Amino acid sequence: MKHLWNCFCRELGLIKESPRYLILLTAGILFSYVFFLTFMHEGQPENLPIAVVDQDGSYLSRRLCHEIDATQGVDVVAVYNSHSEAREAMQRQEIFAFLEIPAGTYSEVLDFKTPHLALYSNNAYLLAGTLSYKTLSTIGKLTSAAVQREVMRKKGYSEDQIMGMIQPIEIDAHLISNPWGSYLPYVLTTMLPGIIGVMALLLTVYLVTNEYKLKTEKIWLSTAGDNMLNALIGKLLPYTCWFTLIGIIGNMVMFGFSHFVCLGSFFALSVALLLFVMAMQAMGVFLAGLIPDQHLAVSVAAIYGMLSFSMSGFSYPVVSMPPALQAISYVFPLRHYYLTYADVAMFGATFTQYWSHLCWLLCFMMAGCIGGLLLNRWAKSNSDDAAIEC
Repeated sequence: MKHLWNCFCRELGLIKESPRYLILLTAGILFSYVFFLTFMHEGQPENLPIAVVDQDGSYLSRRLCHEIDATQGVDVVAVYNSHSEAREAMQRQEIFAFLEIPAGTYSEVLDFKTPHLALYSNNAYLLAGTLSYKTLSTIGKLTSAAVQREVMRKKGYSEDQIMGMIQPIEIDAHLISNPWGSYLPYVLTTMLPGIIGVMALLLTVYLVTNEYKLKTEKIWLSTAGDNMLNALIGKLLPYTCWFTLIGIIGNMVMFGFSHFVCLGSFFALSVALLLFVMAMQAMGVFLAGLIPDQHLAVSVAAIYGMLSFSMSGFSYPVVSMPPALQAISYVFPLRHYYLTYADVAMFGATFTQYWSHLCWLLCFMMAGCIGGLLLNRWAKSNSDDAAIEC
């Protein structure tokens, strides 16, 4: 314990002498929280610019334009007379989608024919294009239902009969723990802790490999009593506490100030966050021991950290990935933190339901132990080389 404490105090002294890396990483994390919580404060994008190509010029087409403009998600910024004008506006990135109403639409409705409305969206901007398409598609379906209702009214059907034919099955949707349909609880509650984990991973790789780069590993190990485990724990413990504290404060902001729903235990989320930070540091130790070159080790750690966002499952479901990728997803700690968050915060699960995810996070400590053995071998190899040179 004495050697561990000495190593801990040595690292605090190094932080005091050169605090710029920790300050920059902390500033990056704080900027991410402020940026995303303010940038996405509405929950999802609203008033996305779209256009309408009205070649019909009838009462129906004007009514349809008003109905589209009244929706919250999109904003009709222009009404064009031709398809080419709308296409050029989309190419100039002035609009994300447009609805084309061909000539003769109203007359075809009156003649009991089937007019066709064309919908174009720019999916180069995935979120904006998808939301614009969804809104216009919904308006198109509602317009079709409204026309059918008016026709049936003229035929003398009652309102109950009309609704039974237009919508025979009514869907009562309930969004679990998110009745507003906001993107914030789905995205930020995993992405922001994920940023903390990536910062912890990169800093761990840099700090450990820097001892060997500066040829100070002998001093480091002697301070820890020539015990690599004490050396690693004493060196990484200050950063473990710091990153965990930032993460807990961030969760307090999200679940308190931003009013994200947390049906389960906040303490359980804090424990999961601590284990997640430790797991990312363990992977950093493993990469540092596996790759002795500092630049290459940091580059590989950056790639691993970025892949963790894709493989965690919060942006794209893991069950829809190929079986090989589903198996690979288990080697990313963010995957298990995300599953713990979903069980605890969104479903209010008890310990018996999420303990396996915590055990997976603890299993990453084995990677840290393997990295420690590799680092110990590198230290002995450097000592032997130095003795031979002498």
